[in-house]
Amino acid sequence: MLPLGCGDKEAAKPTPPPKKVEVVEAKRVSFRPSFEVPAVIEAVETAQIFPIVASRILYQNIEPGKYFEQGEELVRLDPYPFETAVATAEASIAEAMSNYEEAKANFDRAQNLRPQGYISAKDFDTAKAAMQAAEAKLNTAQTALHQAQQDLSHTSIVAPFSGRVGHPNYAVGDFFILPNSVPITQMVKIDPVYVLAHVGQKAYNEFYAAVEKLEQQGRAIPNMELYIELPGGTVYPFTGEFFSWDATAAATRGTVAARVLFHNPDGLLLPEENVTLYGKLLEEVERIVIPQKAVSQDQQGHYVYLLDQEKKVKRANIEVGMRIGPNWAVRQGLKVGDQVLIEGLQKVSPGDVVEVTPVDIKQLENPVPSNLRPPPHSLRDQLRNEREAFREYQRSIMEARQRNQPGDVYTPYETGK
Repeated sequence: MLPLGCGDKEAAKPTPPPKKVEVVEAKRVSFRPSFEVPAVIEAVETAQIFPIVASRILYQNIEPGKYFEQGEELVRLDPYPFETAVATAEASIAEAMSNYEEAKANFDRAQNLRPQGYISAKDFDTAKAAMQAAEAKLNTAQTALHQAQQDLSHTSIVAPFSGRVGHPNYAVGDFFILPNSVPITQMVKIDPVYVLAHVGQKAYNEFYAAVEKLEQQGRAIPNMELYIELPGGTVYPFTGEFFSWDATAAATRGTVAARVLFHNPDGLLLPEENVTLYGKLLEEVERIVIPQKAVSQDQQGHYVYLLDQEKKVKRANIEVGMRIGPNWAVRQGLKVGDQVLIEGLQKVSPGDVVEVTPVDIKQLENPVPSNLRPPPHSLRDQLRNEREAFREYQRSIMEARQRNQPGDVYTPYETGK
């Protein structure tokens, strides 16, 4: 059979309709940069309470969770053996003092008689040696008394700082033996507390690079409002105060630990409790912003698809900055007014003509909670003052112990409180 339609031109293929896409217009937006990271509550101070001397527990005030002021008595050990040691040491001092006075009197007479030749050099040396030996025994007895007095003072165990105690590991009547690896209890400082967060090393280095740049420009470092959200979504009412970065990085995690101080007057924040730390700059900044779903990434980096004047698709490489809710700030690669594709990216290629549906950038409303308020005072100053008060407290204890002399009226429970 002869081919049919020889010589007829092939029918022209119909032109496909333009692909439909959604675009947004790149805009400069004012916002307050913010972050959120998981964090954990950490006690500023934790003490394992160990007796310094071995004795039977006479009574204790420890109740789990009970609050103690610095210097309040936690435990009283049986003082009887130490009171006996003090009495024995005082008796030894009395005997040593008597022997010393007698030996010194003999030496004084020998010293007066020697110029007249009434005693020999040997007798003089014997009197002098006897006096020196008696003085040495007196010094030894005085040292023993000071040690006995200190041991007696250690039978009253007091809170080294203000805080809460844990469960007691011993009962009244138990005999505490030294050395011992099990403490009587644990004490935790509850106000203020740290909130410990781990920040990526890259973010840490970028932060300090930005700080250095601001300092070179003579600009102040922006202030940031720090607050936490408790499990269950409750926002803690007090803002925090940045305290410090860790001295070393966690190599295995690629992070650096940061600590923020929080006022905790009612003890609501408990050590080891998981929270979320939020930070928000107090000053607003302006950046070009586009939705995150408009941004793709390949070996060349981040990029977006734009529309040129002929409604054709073209690629633009960009450098992204911080995330702002569902949007991304753009550092380089875009200008205000650029038409950026956000839907239909998978079905278009550079050079395609598209049908455009414009949409608006969705802004995430993320205001600072209204119940936030600053702490009543500087938490850093509070820690500094408390630590200075504790050093003064320790100095007063040592001075009180050094003032105890043979023959003084000794009240063991006053020393160390």
